[in-house]
Amino acid sequence: MIENFNNIYLFILYIVFLGLIGVYCFRMWFSPSGVLKEFNIGKEGTYLVRVIGTFIFAFLFMGLYILFRPTGPTGAWIFFNILFLTGTAQALYDTAFFFKFLDKDIGAKNSIVDVLVGLFFMIGSIVLIIGLSDKIYAFS
Repeated sequence: MIENFNNIYLFILYIVFLGLIGVYCFRMWFSPSGVLKEFNIGKEGTYLVRVIGTFIFAFLFMGLYILFRPTGPTGAWIFFNILFLTGTAQALYDTAFFFKFLDKDIGAKNSIVDVLVGLFFMIGSIVLIIGLSDKIYAFS
């Protein structure tokens, strides 16, 4: 399994990605009240939080599939590029929201941790794309 990811460092980085996605998915589906409270949303937002969780589940399921399939990440360029695009969008929005460039007059708030998670997903996906480019852009 490690050989599919070229080295132990890229394998661990990928596992960390899946772990964070899993935590986020769990929170959205099984503990939406925590998310609602964190972002100052009423109970009416439960449906929307769980719907967002369905998209996160797709990332988690595909990531696990890539992890356990015999060819690993071979040919899975679109998955890694979507991780990059999502991480970049998240990092940009969370940063703009944190520094009050956007949506400054709403009751929600985020923390520096949200900004750092977005940056981690953006930078981590770049590292994975570069480190696995020989595999993800190859087709078996």
